Amino acid sequence: MDAPAPTREGLSGDAPSPVTGELRLGFARRAGATRLVDSFQSGCLRARMPRTAADQDPCLVLINTGGGVTGGDRLRQSIDWESGSRACVATQAAEKVYRSSGQDVVIDTRLRVMGEAVAEWLPQETIIFDRARLKRTTEVALDGDASFLGLEMTVLGRAAMGETVSHASLRDRWKIFRDGRLVYADAQRLIGPVDQLMDRAAIGAGARAMGVLIHVALGATAALGAVRDAMAGARGRVAASAWNGLLVARFLAPEGQTLKHDVAPVLAALRGGRPLPRVWTC
Repeated sequence: MDAPAPTREGLSGDAPSPVTGELRLGFARRAGATRLVDSFQSGCLRARMPRTAADQDPCLVLINTGGGVTGGDRLRQSIDWESGSRACVATQAAEKVYRSSGQDVVIDTRLRVMGEAVAEWLPQETIIFDRARLKRTTEVALDGDASFLGLEMTVLGRAAMGETVSHASLRDRWKIFRDGRLVYADAQRLIGPVDQLMDRAAIGAGARAMGVLIHVALGATAALGAVRDAMAGARGRVAASAWNGLLVARFLAPEGQTLKHDVAPVLAALRGGRPLPRVWTC
């Protein structure tokens, strides 16, 4: 018999009360280094800046103190990189979207990257459990000479636990603007019998984990060869294309571990060989 779909408390029963969280963060270049100059944190969301070597860009770590999200929860994240700043933003752990009694989890992320800033948005994977409902929107506004590297990974259940996602709702949307002009838009919608949908050749070909990596920079298209070389050892299905200052890589894998294995060398190629954020390997 299948185990019940996990909830935020790990128990079945009455649905927990919805929670909210909001972050408004800002980076700026001060005295030759990037500093966190704006930090508003409320609800279940927190941000911490671990120490880094003087010659390394800072990596801000986002934390959901609720241990995951479920139906009715609302998270809002707004992060600015001022001109000339350089920083990575990652998450402490995988985000878990638990079973919902009917309402959506809503996650709204707005990123602003100003002149000559270098922004990296590298959260760990989002794990979708059976009967979860997620509505996620990510919008990025870039100045023309700014650089952005963004990643989104989604895992449908934990393979090691024998979990399946027989029914769920996933709506995921990306929009990227450059100098106020829409240059990239992507929308994903999986509603209903997700495992069956992902078995279809035109959708997932049996995959249970997927990811998209987006690089927007003046030299992004020139990195296509290095990215395809980095994909040579992939264990899942991978592909990359580049056009008009954008490079997009897509990943399909049987489970989350394979997905991260395939993403890691591509990230390394686009980050000049710098190691992954420390929280990815803790």
